[in-house]
Amino acid sequence: MIEYEENIRNALVKEQRVALVQFLNELINLTVLLVLVMMSRSLILMTGAVGSVSLLIQAWVVFAISKRLVKNESYEYDYGMGKFESFGGFIANLLMLIGLAAVFCSSVIVLFNPVGPSEILLWAIIIKVIGTGIDIYLFVTQRKINKMASSRLIDAEDHVIRKNLAFDFIALFAIAVLYIFRAVPVFAYLELVLCIVYSVIMIIKLVHPLKQCAYDLLDKTLDEDIQLKIMKAMAAGNDLYESFETTRTRSSIQRIYVDLLIGFNKDKTYVEITETLKKLDELIKAEIPNSVVSIVLENNNI
Repeated sequence: MIEYEENIRNALVKEQRVALVQFLNELINLTVLLVLVMMSRSLILMTGAVGSVSLLIQAWVVFAISKRLVKNESYEYDYGMGKFESFGGFIANLLMLIGLAAVFCSSVIVLFNPVGPSEILLWAIIIKVIGTGIDIYLFVTQRKINKMASSRLIDAEDHVIRKNLAFDFIALFAIAVLYIFRAVPVFAYLELVLCIVYSVIMIIKLVHPLKQCAYDLLDKTLDEDIQLKIMKAMAAGNDLYESFETTRTRSSIQRIYVDLLIGFNKDKTYVEITETLKKLDELIKAEIPNSVVSIVLENNNI
């Protein structure tokens, strides 16, 4: 257990550094892209800027959560941090959705009067080469972190970094092609088509994570099958307690919370009650592994 905590603590410390480097990289990338967009009116660069806003927020969320977990020496998500992650993800995805919708509308409008790719794309290529190099460094570092320990936060950041690296390679290739063939008239349409196709695909892909983040921000009653598992566990341990008064359940951030009110005879010793509570907790968690169980004793039985 001590070795596990040490490994995950070291992994989270390194994750902080990765998230900080990613945040600074995206901040610089976003600033440069916004300047280039204003100078060139390039829609493909505008698409890149939209993606940077989303990644900027996600990197900040990962940095804040990993820092908080290490500081408190708590290596699992608590209730507040899970909400914070979902809220950050919701805002990042929402901003990206709005930005992509703007790119799509602009591309459709400009499609009727296209303008060829700008010379400024050369600067975008240079920035993308540097950014891709940093992404490769982050990818290699993240691979090492994954070997040290695994957690929801580490796995989520690994997914983001891999996805970002793949998109950067695609974006670099697309911008390079547009720049090389900028003198060919048909390529004035290619940039717009790429932006439209990319926007539509990403908008569709964003629907599910947006719904998931919004769903996670709400406390929810449990499905009937999970309620039955709780009753099954309580029935299996019905010889351990004298009375079972009420149960309250909810789910939040992929965790299931079970609150029980039970009673014992007054002749039960503290040791016996403690042992019973431990067995009930084990019975419920055997049925529902990702549950958090809280057991309250009736006052007249204490």
